[in-house]
Amino acid sequence: MNPPRLLADHSPLRALAPLCLALLLMAMAGPVPQVLRYHEQTGDESSIFSWRADRTDNGATVTVTQHQGAEVFSSVNTGEGTTLSWRYVREPDTDVRVERTGDRLRFSGRFAGRPVERTQAIDGRPWYQPLSFCLQRMVAREQPDATFWTIRPDTLEALAMQAHRDGSDPIPGDRGGPQTADRVVIRLDGLLSALWQAEYWFRQGDHLFLQYRGTHGPPGTAETRICLISP
Repeated sequence: MNPPRLLADHSPLRALAPLCLALLLMAMAGPVPQVLRYHEQTGDESSIFSWRADRTDNGATVTVTQHQGAEVFSSVNTGEGTTLSWRYVREPDTDVRVERTGDRLRFSGRFAGRPVERTQAIDGRPWYQPLSFCLQRMVAREQPDATFWTIRPDTLEALAMQAHRDGSDPIPGDRGGPQTADRVVIRLDGLLSALWQAEYWFRQGDHLFLQYRGTHGPPGTAETRICLISP
């Protein structure tokens, strides 16, 4: 005996049933991660790295993970773009974790083969570790400038920084024509602000990180440029 038909063959509700099931399955699966690829060029050296953002179901935290050659950078951030913890791994001799508690950063693990176990006092300014994400949130809420702390991965030095929105520019797209992007300039905070700067660009509309330019070294060092490959 066949089971009874709950919906007639030509019922409008019958046509909606597959769509409702698909929406239910998407809701159960949770937020879809954002995965991007970028090209980095410094002089004659170039590489491709992946960037991924995973949001919790309620959007309270966002985990940003960047795989770049032998290095992996991972951070847990608030939805507003403030970093809560960070991990830097470079096999075989580096695995550093940093967590913020109040106005202190606690470092643990090993760096270049040496054990790390220390605490550094900072102040009440936010901690921005993946600037590609944290500055994006600053732009999204139309904040004109910010001061913050960030950690240099090559030295583990905590630096006081400042960021300022500085107009917009057309940025050549990987596909199609140029895209208009908001420019954010970052500098060291305080008296050393004139010694160095770098620039980030975020696409207008969805605030996607499109491009970076900066020099990571003394005068004469080749400029580093990062550009979005996809989407």
